[in-house]
This record gives sequence, C-alpha cells and structure tokens, in this order.
Amino acid sequence: MGFFRKSSIWLILAGMVAPLSPAFAQTSGQVTLTGSFTYAYNKIQHGSTTFTAGSTHGADVVSSSQGSLFAEGQIFLTSCVVFSESSADGLNLKAPCTLTEPKEGDGDELFVLLRREDGNLGGGMGHGDLVGGTGKYANITGQCSYEVQYLSTSVYVITWDCAWSRP
Repeated sequence: MGFFRKSSIWLILAGMVAPLSPAFAQTSGQVTLTGSFTYAYNKIQHGSTTFTAGSTHGADVVSSSQGSLFAEGQIFLTSCVVFSESSADGLNLKAPCTLTEPKEGDGDELFVLLRREDGNLGGGMGHGDLVGGTGKYANITGQCSYEVQYLSTSVYVITWDCAWSRP
C-alpha cells in the first residue's frame, strides 16, 4: 500500500504543477496567421447607403509565432459574422470572429473583432482587436493588422499579424 500512497502524492503534485506550463506562463508575444475562407454576403441598397451582412467559414494556420502560446503549424477553425455600412461617408465594417482549436487540440477559443473604415469592401488592409477567449486564451488582448485578398465570388485569403498580451 505504501507504493500507492506515494504514487497518489506524485499525481497530486503533478496536477498542481501542470497549469504552470509554458503556454500559460507566457504573458505577451506575436503571432502571424494565414487563412482561407468561403463567404456568403447579402447586400441591400437603402437610399445612398449599402448594407452588407453575411458569414465566413474557414481555417487559419499559425505561420510564425514568438513564444509557446501559439505553435507554428497550429490550426484554428474560424467563423465570422460580417456587417458593413457603406455610404458617401465611407465604409464601416465589423466582423466578430471565433477561432477554435479542432477537437484534436484543447478546443480552446480565441475571439477577434475585425474592423475596416477605409471605404474598400473588396479586399485590402484592416485592423482587429483580440478580445479574450476560453482556456489558455482567456483574458488575452491585443491588436492585429490584416490583409484580405478576394480570389473569387465566394473565396478569400487573409493574413493576420497580431501582438498580444494577457495578465
């Protein structure tokens, strides 16, 4: 019985140390993601304003990373809801996105809010904010720049460069 008591103590101690893994210990870093998406948008003209709404679905892969929170080659399944208003005053686009680790990973989620205000809905540069998540991405904040290239009437690619931190 002494063996089982000692083993139990070691298991308890290992469980206490596990949350101190490098991914949880890191408090800031950089990450670049590259993704491919399909989209479905609906547009309506309302006077001189065009409203666009829809969704995007695809995957992002970590193409480079500083630190251990994001591993190079890591994949996220990504879904976004897109809403924009375009008029003579310019473009106002918002797209909340959820990046989810596949079931083979932890299933943790990262939340991003993308924005554009440059008057060009058809691709180009924009910015976003990291606004939390679940598991190892809880309380994460940061800022991203991104570039979108539309490849067809239903497919685009995106590259995100993000600086992040957490308490």
